[in-house]
Amino acid sequence: MNPQPEATSANAGQALFWTDVPGQKWAHHHERLDHLFGLITDELLARAAPQPGQSVLDVGCGCGDTALRAADRVGESGQVEGVDISDVLLAVARRRAAGRVNVSFTRADAQVQDFAEDRHDLLISRFGLMFFADPVAAFANLARALKPGSPLVFATWAPAADNPWSHVTKSAGMARLGAVPPDPPREPGQFAFAEPGYVAGILRDAGLTNIVDETVDTHLVCAGTATDAADLATSIGPVSRLMRDKNGTEADRIAIATAVAKEFARYERADSVCVPARVHFFRARKG
Repeated sequence: MNPQPEATSANAGQALFWTDVPGQKWAHHHERLDHLFGLITDELLARAAPQPGQSVLDVGCGCGDTALRAADRVGESGQVEGVDISDVLLAVARRRAAGRVNVSFTRADAQVQDFAEDRHDLLISRFGLMFFADPVAAFANLARALKPGSPLVFATWAPAADNPWSHVTKSAGMARLGAVPPDPPREPGQFAFAEPGYVAGILRDAGLTNIVDETVDTHLVCAGTATDAADLATSIGPVSRLMRDKNGTEADRIAIATAVAKEFARYERADSVCVPARVHFFRARKG
């Protein structure tokens, strides 16, 4: 049994979510998800450019893909620390990192974690920073962990309407199970940082400087057919949440996946499905 998150954690709800069934599904599918996000990870690391010998902090590291890839770049003289709120995801990350001396993983709520001050040369995150109850406090706390002048570079989702992987699956789910109210704008979650101006304001209020944002059109790449992509898309994300909220059955999920596969068929290539995606990349510095 995994230890339960502390009830006093500023983000205890997120900790429970990512340790419960959604986190377990994410861990189960981690290899497929790393492949799915591969182009985005490439873009993130190209912008962050970890250098040999650097100390890197990866926040919301999940099952460890970005931390391990950063560790390849900093080499044996560098160090990467991955931080996540989920024991379930970190168990996968630690297993993948077995035998590597330049990467470690810590379970922590990054909003309130007592990080060593002025330690890291670089902070990175792939979709790990949109979940804080108090994002200004979280970024101010993360900045403490950076050396003066050091950058943080992270990726967030653009609006759901610009990301078919999300809006197609959610629409199919609601067609089957019934509509649900839209998520409140800026509520902690996948699309909390969909507005670049809002995020820039958070970073400024947290004391960060030299803020730059860039919106990039890319693809989520799922190996196999549209049916394979639909199976993955309906096992996690909006449909998974709908299934819980509406007491959906496996028969419902299969019906939703069939509808999603029809929509995803237009994105099929020879041996994969390339679903358009729009992502924001942010860069800022500790003053």
